[in-house]
Amino acid sequence: MKKTLLTLAVFGLLSTTTQAGLLDHFGAGLKPVPYLKIPLIKLAVPVPSVTVGPRAGTEVDANVSGSGARVALPWINGGVRWPSLTLGSGKASVTIGSKRASVAGDVAAAKKRSAAARKKRAAAKK
Repeated sequence: MKKTLLTLAVFGLLSTTTQAGLLDHFGAGLKPVPYLKIPLIKLAVPVPSVTVGPRAGTEVDANVSGSGARVALPWINGGVRWPSLTLGSGKASVTIGSKRASVAGDVAAAKKRSAAARKKRAAAKK
C-alpha cells in the first residue's frame, strides 16, 4: 500500500510540473550539441568531425583556436570543438568555454566556404 501511494505521489508530482519545474533541471540531449544537465550544471561535449577521401583536401594544415582544434592532411581532415560547462541558470549563469549559440552561423559560414571553393574550381577548369 505504501509503495502504491509513493508511486502515485511521484507520478502526480512529475505530471503536474511546469516549465520551470523539476524536469527542467534534469536532462540530456543531442541537438544542437550533445549535453548533460543536472541542477545548476550543464556540460556540452561536441562530437569530433572527421572527413576521409578526396573531399578532405590535399593540403597540410593545423589550427588551434578558442573554439577548437583542426588538423588537415592529404585526404584526411579532422577537428574537435572544446567542451563547455555552464554553472547556474538563467541570467545568473557563467559559461566556461564556447556558448555554442551560433550553430546557424557555423552552417552559413560553411555554405560560404563551399560556394567559394566551387567558384575556385570552376575558374581553374577554364
